[in-house]
Amino acid sequence: MVGVGEDTVDLQHLMRINVGDKRLRDKKRLILVGSCMDRFPEIIKEYSEEMEDAAVLHICLEESHINQAGFKIGSIVRYSGIEKIAVLTVDGSPHCVQLHFVVEDVKRHFTPEIEITHYVVEKGKIHEISSQAVKTSRHLSKVQRMLDAK
Repeated sequence: MVGVGEDTVDLQHLMRINVGDKRLRDKKRLILVGSCMDRFPEIIKEYSEEMEDAAVLHICLEESHINQAGFKIGSIVRYSGIEKIAVLTVDGSPHCVQLHFVVEDVKRHFTPEIEITHYVVEKGKIHEISSQAVKTSRHLSKVQRMLDAK
């Protein structure tokens, strides 16, 4: 649980929940957060409410391998009928950025119909990130060309 005053968000660990858990199947919407987002419980709560009380799962990709997380996310989407995923992490973390990458991979390879949104928190401020920005950031040569063009 993540507490915000008297309010709480039911925060489960991605790698410890069953892919067909009723809490996931009933909600159809999922927020995936980097574990270090626990320092921003009010932001997690806000996004949970905006997504009609979506299920919230956390993962630290410094502790778990990206491939394990990707397989688990893909399985959850299929078994639990997830229709929308929001990814919410701190900005600048080499581990958290992988969560954005793997969700885009799951969409591309297995569930093209799923709706995905990406958000990062930098200095307490939320920034929405486009799927294109996530995809581009995987290719350092493209990023370098963009910087060189300035």
